[in-house]
Amino acid sequence: MTRSFYSSAIVFAAIYTVLILFKSILYLILGIQASNLPSIGGWFTFEFLTWLVWSIILLKYYHFYKHTFVFRALILSIVVSVFHFFSFLQLMQTKEILNYHIITIIGSLGAGILYAISLLSSGTGKNRWLRMAGIVLLIEGIIMTSAIIWSINSTSFMLSGTLGRIEQWVGLAGTLVPIAFIFHFLEEKKISTDKPNAGQESWVGTINFAAVIIAMGGLYFISILVLDSMDISKNARRADTHLKKIAEPFEAGIYVNNHQDTLRYRLLKPLNYDSTRQYPLVICLHGSSGSGMDNARQVVASLPVPLLSKPENRTKYPAFLFVPQCPVGATWGGIPHFPAIDSLVFEAIASLQQKLPFDTNRYYVAGNSLGGYGAWHFISTRPTLFAAAIPISGAGNTSVAKNIVDIPVWAFHGANDRNVPVIGSRVMIEAMKKAGGNPRYTEYSDKAHNIWNEVSDTPGLLQWLFAQRKK
Repeated sequence: MTRSFYSSAIVFAAIYTVLILFKSILYLILGIQASNLPSIGGWFTFEFLTWLVWSIILLKYYHFYKHTFVFRALILSIVVSVFHFFSFLQLMQTKEILNYHIITIIGSLGAGILYAISLLSSGTGKNRWLRMAGIVLLIEGIIMTSAIIWSINSTSFMLSGTLGRIEQWVGLAGTLVPIAFIFHFLEEKKISTDKPNAGQESWVGTINFAAVIIAMGGLYFISILVLDSMDISKNARRADTHLKKIAEPFEAGIYVNNHQDTLRYRLLKPLNYDSTRQYPLVICLHGSSGSGMDNARQVVASLPVPLLSKPENRTKYPAFLFVPQCPVGATWGGIPHFPAIDSLVFEAIASLQQKLPFDTNRYYVAGNSLGGYGAWHFISTRPTLFAAAIPISGAGNTSVAKNIVDIPVWAFHGANDRNVPVIGSRVMIEAMKKAGGNPRYTEYSDKAHNIWNEVSDTPGLLQWLFAQRKK
C-alpha cells in the first residue's frame, strides 16, 4: 500500500473518531432525550454511511494483504449491520421493540464478535494496534450481548435504563477502535513506498473525496444536533410550565416522617367535596417518566389520572386521587436490587387518613409500568388495606400470590411489550388462579408497552373498580 493511501485512511479514521466521540458525549449529556432530537434519525443514517465507507477502506486493506479470515468476517458484519440499520430506523419511528429487532441486534453483535476474533486470530493479530482494536471490539460485543440477553430474560423494566447507560459507555469506548487503526496506519506508512499505482491512486482519490464529504456532513449534523439540544432545553422549561399548569387542580403536599424521609405528592379532592361524607381513595402510581422531585410530572405520568380526573367521571365516581412521586432511581417496590419507598407512601396515607374522610373499605391502587410493579407489590404486602387493584404493564412476586386471592384484580398488558415483558402479568394471574383467586386479565395481542388508550376505553372499568369493597 502506498503512503498516500495510509495518509488518506488516517484522515478518514480521524474524522470518524470525532463523529463517534461527539455522539457518545451527546448521549452521556442528554441521556434518553437524545433519541428524541428531530435530527437524530438523519444523524444515525449519516453515521452508518460513514461506518460503511470506513469498512470498505478496511476491506481494501485486508484484501491487499490477503487477510482472508478478517476480510470475510467484516463482509458478514457489513451485511448483518445493513439489516440491523433498517430495523433500527423502523424502531426509531415506532418506538416499540419487536421480535425481529432483537434478532437483528443480536445478529449484528454476533457478527461484530466474529470480526473481533478474526482480528485476534489471523495475521492481523501479530500487530499490537490491530490486536488492541480486536480486544476492544471483543469486549464491547461481549458486554452488549450479555446486557441484551440479560434484559430479555428479565421482567424488570428498570434494566432498560441500565442497558442504555451501558450502551453509552460502550459507545464512548468504541472510539479506541479507529484510534488503534490510526496508530497502525502511521506505523505502516513509515515503512511503505510511494511508487505510482493506478489502482491505489484511484482509491486514494475516492477516499479523499469521501473524507471531504463526510467532514462537511459531520459539521452540518453536529451543528444541527447542538441546536436541537438547545431547543430540547427550552422545550423542557416550557414542558415544566405546562406540567405545573396541569397539576394545579391537584393540591401539592409533602410528607416528612420521623427519619426525615420525604414524599412529595398531589391530592385531588372529590368534585363538590363534602367533609361530612366518606369517599374512596385511589392511589395512582406513575411510570418511570414521572420520577423526580418537582411534584408535578407524576400527574401526567400516572396514566390512570386522566381517566379518573375527567369531570364526568369525577361526578359519577367521586373519590380522592392520591398521586405520590417516586424519586429517580427508587421504586414503589417489587423490583429486586432497587430501593423502594412503599412504606413511606403508606405512612403518608395514614397521616392523611387522620385529616380527611377516606372510606377505609374502598382503597384502590392503579399504576402503569413502574406503577404496575407498585400496584402488584402494594396489594401483595398490604392485602388487608386494599379493596381492588389495576396493574398495567407490570409484574409481581408469584410466591406471595396466595396473599391476594381475595382482592379483586383487573390486570392489563400488551403481548409485544419489550419494556416490561408480558410474562410478568401472565405468571401473576396464573399464580392467583392456582391459589384460588379469580382475577381479571386483558391482554392485547398486537400491542406493546403503550396500551393506556386501550385500557381507558375498556367498557365498565371504572364501574367495576368503584363497586369493590373490602370483604
